[in-house]
Amino acid sequence: MKRLNEKLLENILLYIKNFSLDRGRSPSFREIQSKFNLSSLSMVSRYVDKLCANGSIKKTQLGEIDLGFSFKRSETIIAPIVGSVKCGQPGLAQENYEGLCALPTEIFGKEKSFLLRAEGDSMEGVGIREGDLLVVRKSDYAKSGDIVVALIDDSATVKTFKKMESYCILHPENPHYQDIIVKDVKILGIVKQYIHNL
Repeated sequence: MKRLNEKLLENILLYIKNFSLDRGRSPSFREIQSKFNLSSLSMVSRYVDKLCANGSIKKTQLGEIDLGFSFKRSETIIAPIVGSVKCGQPGLAQENYEGLCALPTEIFGKEKSFLLRAEGDSMEGVGIREGDLLVVRKSDYAKSGDIVVALIDDSATVKTFKKMESYCILHPENPHYQDIIVKDVKILGIVKQYIHNL
């Protein structure tokens, strides 16, 4: 049997929680199928069963998703969606507030975060695609290997950060793009997770 996609599993859990917080009811299996373009309701059932097995959710006796397992706002952090960021050549950094998103702390932690929409394909090698929402932890420090939102002059970009002795490399995860080499760079945050735009 084909293994379940762990990132999709996290995204389905996030969708269930945000849906329930917004509407006061759990999403139906068909709504989950439509949201994530899953091939069948049985595939939805496999993901829901996996979430039940790991204790993330529960089901009622009728097999529906149970809201009685503490959907509480105290278990979420509220993160602003502040615009888009280039995953390619750096683009002008402009904050464009789009709204708020409730993120469950058991997935995203309790650290202060913000969200950005990814533009471009230079980070597709680590799974970041055009339109994805990036969950970014605010930080002005990064270590080698972190995926960062970096500011170069007035332009922001998402890249893998590599600290060398006398310079920094912003490395794209796509062979069609070249490294950006700078003497110094301002770190705006570290990309901790991402939510696919399905």
